[in-house]
Amino acid sequence: MDKLISIKEARIQKGFSINDLSKALKLDIEIIRLLDDNLKLPKKYRAYQSTYKKSIYRYLGYEIKYKNITSDIPEDYTKISLTYFFLLLTFTILTLLSFNIYNKFNNQIFVKDIEKDQIYLDIVNLSSQYDLSELSHEEFINSLILKDRKNYSQKLSIFSKTNSTIYFKIHNLNKKTIQFGEILHSKELSLELDDDFLIDLSNIDNVDKIIYRGIELKLNKELNSYLVNFDIKNLETLL
Repeated sequence: MDKLISIKEARIQKGFSINDLSKALKLDIEIIRLLDDNLKLPKKYRAYQSTYKKSIYRYLGYEIKYKNITSDIPEDYTKISLTYFFLLLTFTILTLLSFNIYNKFNNQIFVKDIEKDQIYLDIVNLSSQYDLSELSHEEFINSLILKDRKNYSQKLSIFSKTNSTIYFKIHNLNKKTIQFGEILHSKELSLELDDDFLIDLSNIDNVDKIIYRGIELKLNKELNSYLVNFDIKNLETLL
């Protein structure tokens, strides 16, 4: 279909009400109503507007065809576009070279950070005293089930069960830092998802729930295990 009809037209043709779409897609009815009238969403939801529209169209049996914007560039601007491209390429190459040189002359700083990993080894030794085994990332993912959406925040939050403690190690890959701590029932772990993280958890069975990008995740079985170097972005596969 070359020209995509509006959400309202598509909805009416398929015989769905706004309430039907809200229940089927588990979206707030006000969000559906605004999109149905081709209006902008409130500021806190605006970043998700195109995603919501695509989900609605897909549910109604339509696919959005994205226009190739490069074909709209006038021929007169070809030289200018190429100039900007090569300037950007040159800047990228110089940045990468500078980063490599910086790494070569600052290796001692990273060694000091890695020495802190002895704390993690102490945690693993403590776990071994309780007959805990290392859990594979795939098994951890497969043991999680989706529950309700709690909010639309871009965070990861991990909550501990009552009277339970979870020790954690967080490796921030962007900032090259390592953080250690503990998760209590009264003190959850909360991380912004702007950077890339690897996380270790001392006892998965003590996890009460995980909230990732506003969606609650729960364990569907007991896991008397610990988790090592888990990439938080792997949770995207569940959404």
